[in-house]
Amino acid sequence: MKPPLYKIGYDLVSKRELLERLGLTDCLLAEHKWLKPSLAERSDTPPEEERHAILVRFRRRPSEWITFSGLYEIISREVIPWIDSPLEYHLYGTELFPANTRREKAPEARIPARTKLEITAIRQETVFVKVPGHPSRRYEMSLAHARFARDFPTELELRLQVYAFPPRSDVLVDWLLEEGRKKGFITTANGDRVERSAFQVWDELRQEYDLSVSAALLAIKQALIVLDRAGLESDFPYPIQEVSDLSSSTAEERDAFYSYHTVRAALAAVAALLTHDPRDPLQDLLLVDVMLEQQVKRRRQGE
Repeated sequence: MKPPLYKIGYDLVSKRELLERLGLTDCLLAEHKWLKPSLAERSDTPPEEERHAILVRFRRRPSEWITFSGLYEIISREVIPWIDSPLEYHLYGTELFPANTRREKAPEARIPARTKLEITAIRQETVFVKVPGHPSRRYEMSLAHARFARDFPTELELRLQVYAFPPRSDVLVDWLLEEGRKKGFITTANGDRVERSAFQVWDELRQEYDLSVSAALLAIKQALIVLDRAGLESDFPYPIQEVSDLSSSTAEERDAFYSYHTVRAALAAVAALLTHDPRDPLQDLLLVDVMLEQQVKRRRQGE
């Protein structure tokens, strides 16, 4: 398989060449995105008006989204200030250590694996972080133990983390976090294969329907319960191909397709309940009926 080439200005460059022209060293290019112009306008746009964004990963400091022009001029750099470790962290006083580090004493608290910890500062060999649910306190870890996040966490995941920490016995919260953190590869418009989490896919749908985080989580939870009861074993909710005939698809592709559209339908249903559309009088009539039904139900329950 040939390495991908990126059209920057009038050039076709590889990942290595792109990083060299931007003057970036000791890093890895994880993803490239066209910001502007659109696909139809690219052939007529001069290089100085092009806008590209790349996700760059470093070994000993946070990853960055870097925006630049078709002339390789860096316009902005957005640091991703998060820790995302595949290991559980143990807390001793104000210090965090990976769970596989042996200590004589029992930890005061355990932070589940894949918990997103926000970085507040990096001083020499020490990283200072915030723990979900404890925004006023600062904890520290060794730079050698820090595993920097590849991308910004979605608001869906951050909200669930607050409900999950400190570790509680709520099975649904843990289950939603586990399902949302499952990952898969998708093909972007410029042909790149990029890794995405289920949370990222769901968040794109949430924004499409203009739903709040809480409303979206409510819809996603109910959709996943229906899928689980139906016996669907989907690792990643993304439609491999937008077709009505799935007879030639693999079982994994069908599961991904059904999972994606079940969540989409649930979000659309909740959005219909929470939005006002003056062009749809039937929706307003039905919403009034729903509110009256809820009032009657509450009165009966209160008697």
